[in-house]
Amino acid sequence: MNTKNEPEFEEQNVPELCGSRRLLPEEVTLEGEIEEVDGVLNFYLACWFDVDQVFGTHVETTENDDWINVYANYDMRTRHVCGVLDVVLHREDGSDEFYIYKLDEEERMVVLSKMEDYCVQRTGQTLGALCEIYLEPPDHPAMEIRMR
Repeated sequence: MNTKNEPEFEEQNVPELCGSRRLLPEEVTLEGEIEEVDGVLNFYLACWFDVDQVFGTHVETTENDDWINVYANYDMRTRHVCGVLDVVLHREDGSDEFYIYKLDEEERMVVLSKMEDYCVQRTGQTLGALCEIYLEPPDHPAMEIRMR
């Protein structure tokens, strides 16, 4: 479940994660609700891959009960995928640590394609149309977005 209420971490001078390999196109899977926060569409990226290899974390182990949540963001004003994934490392002691993973150009294109497909699947709207709905003035009668 996507419970992110923080703005994009890139703007907050958050430490960067980097593992032994890059994120592969087939590993980019979006799940859950698409949330709008301060002009950014927020997508939950499911971690059905070895996060330790990609992010350099230590959660794929029996030594602790840590886990991570990963979020991809789309800036509705610029109409671009944000340059980082937001990573929240949840420690077994209940504390949270915030990191970023910088996307290279290929990863950004893959994430954009997945966002496009996911928007149509979840809302019946293209990414651009969804942006227009959210960016309409509050007094304008906006179309109802129906999640499927």
